[in-house]
Amino acid sequence: PGAVIHPGVMYGRWCPEKWNGKPVDEKPLFYQGVEEFSENILLGLTGEVQAVRKKMAELIPGLDLKDAVDLKQWYLDCYSGQMTDTSSLRACMNTNPGYRGLTHPCKDADNGKFMPDLKYRYLAEDVPTGMCFNKGLGEILGIPMPTTDKVLAW
Repeated sequence: PGAVIHPGVMYGRWCPEKWNGKPVDEKPLFYQGVEEFSENILLGLTGEVQAVRKKMAELIPGLDLKDAVDLKQWYLDCYSGQMTDTSSLRACMNTNPGYRGLTHPCKDADNGKFMPDLKYRYLAEDVPTGMCFNKGLGEILGIPMPTTDKVLAW
């Protein structure tokens, strides 16, 4: 899920639609800071991966992809009973106690402010080893991936 969660949350917070490019006063919460915009990015990404999964299952009878679940189901499977609100993907992320207080990777800027660390492993590793792989499968299978395209272009 890191190939979807990490780049998706980073994009949701630091993309041009949400951030003016200037240093911020404090490091934003990562998982617990997911709001509607970021959740919609994550839902788009996980939906695209699920479309790839579905197409693979159609093309290869007997291929067992039961563990390739969407993000909300992954949270439910991995953190069952720990989250206080499971009504949505955002609620699962916001109320997961294992993520309490985790912030976006940031670098110190002037005057005690912070800038995002866009070379952190969430992008430097998860994009080329996961998101690009997902995109490649989508291209091979003819699955449109507009949200993935948007994040990769960023």
